[in-house]
Amino acid sequence: MIDLRRGIAALALLSVLASDAPAAQVATAPPIESLKSQLDAWLAPQFSARPDLKQEVENLWSGADKSLTPSQRADLLLRTFYLADPEVRELVESCSAGDPNLTKRDFPALASRHDEPLLINNVRAFYGRFLATATLYEEAIDVYRQIDIKHVADPATVLFYKAVCEHALLLKDDGLATLGKLLDETESVPARYRALGELMKGDLEKLEEKSLGEVAKQMNDVRRRLTLGRAGEKVQRVEDQIIVTLDEIIKKKEDQQNSSSGGGGAQARGKMKPDSPEGAKDSYQGGMKGQGLTDKKDIGHKDNWGDLPEKKQAAAKGMLENQFPGHYRLAVEQYLKRIAERTVPPRD
Repeated sequence: MIDLRRGIAALALLSVLASDAPAAQVATAPPIESLKSQLDAWLAPQFSARPDLKQEVENLWSGADKSLTPSQRADLLLRTFYLADPEVRELVESCSAGDPNLTKRDFPALASRHDEPLLINNVRAFYGRFLATATLYEEAIDVYRQIDIKHVADPATVLFYKAVCEHALLLKDDGLATLGKLLDETESVPARYRALGELMKGDLEKLEEKSLGEVAKQMNDVRRRLTLGRAGEKVQRVEDQIIVTLDEIIKKKEDQQNSSSGGGGAQARGKMKPDSPEGAKDSYQGGMKGQGLTDKKDIGHKDNWGDLPEKKQAAAKGMLENQFPGHYRLAVEQYLKRIAERTVPPRD
């Protein structure tokens, strides 16, 4: 009887705790009446200083009704800010003109209007989308992280383009969190966003570290950065990581082939093992220098792995075609080309 009472008490406690747990907050586009009311409050001081502005705004919103989508409402809101605010106008015109120093400039409309949440969050949403469509994903992510989604007219578009950036930059955990919010906790998500969001979600869920899939995406990202004229340390680090990952993938493939060949392969590998344990410390792999080098012969300053006879080159290409998926072959070929020209560090 006592155990039964304890069980009932435990169930009651669990139900209370469950009811107190915060529910997921659904991102909802504000109704047009609410949006217009907030906008009118923001515009009131502007109207007193510029009587002509009131008529311009009324003309802009004359056809607005409940049938407008959140995206259309966001566009109307930005057009109004453009008419009324010179700082917003400066930002929009700089984007339209393709200012090459755009991302290096500090725009007051993005940074100094924190007491105006309707303006700053919706202007940031515009700027983040502009950067994302220009494939400036790093800068776009920085903008999106500053947006309070409660104050934007079109939360679905904000979450979608934020997820696009995270997907492109292989930010798996962040991307899945954003896509979860978009797909499960946002109202009025356009069908195209939902369909593409599901594809990005599936892509990120299947993404594995140190896989050819990850390498292919990293190579696409390097190509994007180089197209944007970015060849600094960050790009070089990604390139080096690609080489290291491909080294590991090919080594793993070779090990699998050797192990499947039976004892003969294992015996051959045993003969290749250096007599001295110190030799294992002296290696050069993946473009990175180890503690030393085992081979003291003078072999020049090139690996020269690319100088194979034509028959062996054909055999190697055949191996690529047979053992690797076709859309990964380019990545492996570029890897082989790079190591063929790789400079060996000078011997001590």
